[in-house]
Amino acid sequence: MTRLLFIRKKLKLFLVCGVLALVYISISFRILTFLKSESLLVKIERNKLEHFLWSSQHKDIHLPQTFQTGLNDEKGNKSKYLSNSSYTKNVTDLLHILPLDNKLFNHDTTTQFPRSVVKTERTQNEANNTDVNVARGSSRVDAREQVHHNDSTPRAAPRAASNETLFLTGTYFGRLGNNMFIYAAVVGLARALKRVPIFKDGYLMSNILQISHVNRNIDTSKWLVEKQIKYATFEQNLTNLPKTNVSIYGALQSWKYFENVQDEIRREFTLNLTLQKERDAVLAAYGSRRQNHVLVGVHVRRGDLLEEVYERWGYGVANKSFFANAFHKMRSLLPGQNITFLVSSDDMLWCKNNLDDPSVQLLPNGSTGYHFAILSGCDHVILTGGTFGWWIAWLVNGITIYYEDFVRKGSNLYKGFSKEDYYPSGWIGLKN
Repeated sequence: MTRLLFIRKKLKLFLVCGVLALVYISISFRILTFLKSESLLVKIERNKLEHFLWSSQHKDIHLPQTFQTGLNDEKGNKSKYLSNSSYTKNVTDLLHILPLDNKLFNHDTTTQFPRSVVKTERTQNEANNTDVNVARGSSRVDAREQVHHNDSTPRAAPRAASNETLFLTGTYFGRLGNNMFIYAAVVGLARALKRVPIFKDGYLMSNILQISHVNRNIDTSKWLVEKQIKYATFEQNLTNLPKTNVSIYGALQSWKYFENVQDEIRREFTLNLTLQKERDAVLAAYGSRRQNHVLVGVHVRRGDLLEEVYERWGYGVANKSFFANAFHKMRSLLPGQNITFLVSSDDMLWCKNNLDDPSVQLLPNGSTGYHFAILSGCDHVILTGGTFGWWIAWLVNGITIYYEDFVRKGSNLYKGFSKEDYYPSGWIGLKN
């Protein structure tokens, strides 16, 4: 009897060990499968980046070590990355800075672009090339320019019926300022072309601004894709689109795309009520200190622009002398005014050590929306560069002084940049 009990205990122990072993094997298999899929994702992101660089004809870019590892590791060994999500984020950030040389119904739609901005007539050849031989997902360019594209089979763009409502959308990428450019440009183009502007979501703008052209139920996956060629240049061809629903891919960083709808864009980019209250409280505290008081918002863009990859592309960083010049210029334009310079930056330590003007006040730590709200509520603006500061200045609509060498002449970045198209007339450029 005792022996029988002993055998039963042994069998139970054996069964328990067997079950635990099977669980261990199952979990291990799932982990290996997951890691393998992670490596696949890394390869996909690497291939996207390689294709982007190739088609942009910018093969000489010097990438940070994180990117070099991702591009050169043929085995997709995950141990070489901090994490797959980290690598993917870095790829996204790089695509964000690259020039794009290669990536609701109740409004008045009668507004057209000013004649000084765009020609309204096209030649017969241009009209013919516009509506036929369009490769989905590629720019409308001549056949000799359509190289190395995943979908190179020419196909005619589907045409809408004469009485059908046409829509226009864009593809978000980058951060807040980039998103705002894309949104504003799409609205401006849509109004000029008598289309309806629409986006599936508001992305980074949703929690800050009161945008309205959003419809989560709309399906844009089969729409014709039009690519912008130069990221900060007004491209006239985007004002003549095929008679079908279109999604524009590009940075669209030119005020000329939405010059015709400035009032609408200002309404769309109204702060949400929470940020308005926070802004008003902060600005009231500064404004009550002195008579004839003027607030000048100062946005100092540094941070990642100090990295070698950004410098090689052509980004410039303002130094201490620029701010001395800008403060002096602003004072000369506002004689007899008591000025407070409210400073926001991604490098507040540098600002603390270098902006030693007695009228400078550094803003406390806060969210992107908080700093955007404060600076956009000022009377005038000084900015070094970047779309975040650009939009603050545009919304303030006062005196704007900007760092003139933010995009270095002769650089890769400069190839897609037009000073006249990017900076509104009347903005004042200064050097270091």
